[in-house]
Amino acid sequence: MKTVFTITILIHVLAGIGALISGALAIILKRNTPKHKPVGRVYFWCMTVIFVTGVFLSVCKGLLFLFFIAIFTYYATIIAYRALRLKNLHNGQKPARLDWFIQFVAGLTFIGLVVFAIYRYMVQHSPDAVIPLAFGVMGVLGVYRNVKRFIDGPKETMYWLKIHVGNMCGSYIGAITAFVVNQSEHIPVNPILLWLGPTFILVPVIMVELKKIKSKPLEQSLS
Repeated sequence: MKTVFTITILIHVLAGIGALISGALAIILKRNTPKHKPVGRVYFWCMTVIFVTGVFLSVCKGLLFLFFIAIFTYYATIIAYRALRLKNLHNGQKPARLDWFIQFVAGLTFIGLVVFAIYRYMVQHSPDAVIPLAFGVMGVLGVYRNVKRFIDGPKETMYWLKIHVGNMCGSYIGAITAFVVNQSEHIPVNPILLWLGPTFILVPVIMVELKKIKSKPLEQSLS
């Protein structure tokens, strides 16, 4: 079992390095270059390997928070991937059962993160309870927006591209966060800043990129 655990850690680390490199390249190349898709595909599969190995390691070590974070990060990755398959929601396309299943599992996970945060604060009196609380709340809001879009339909023309870009960048933030946290013993910074810092720094950058995507209300595009 020790050998399996060691091999899993090695695969997890190698996939993490691959995700950091391919993710950066995908962002640099952007969507209009022919190399963006294959590089983005490499990033997706690296994140998939990270997710599988991360869940395995968290279960083996009994690290509930790591289990939640593995699902949180991969949720953004899979939503970005599925957005490319759901370009016609405004034309009557229906989400697949897989899409509903993803939202169901993610919703339970993020509610679990919030409960975990409350437990950490109320029972264990831990000041770092703000970390799972922040991730849990962000996750619940993300599931709410996606489910609402499934039910009501999208409101703008390039909704799928915004979802793809926003969530892929969000999952990359997760990869950066994991790397920074794993190097925490070499970084003399409060752990809360290491966990939430990449999000606070990079989310405004993502917002700027999303504003560059030319989109308009569907009612206007049909008129």
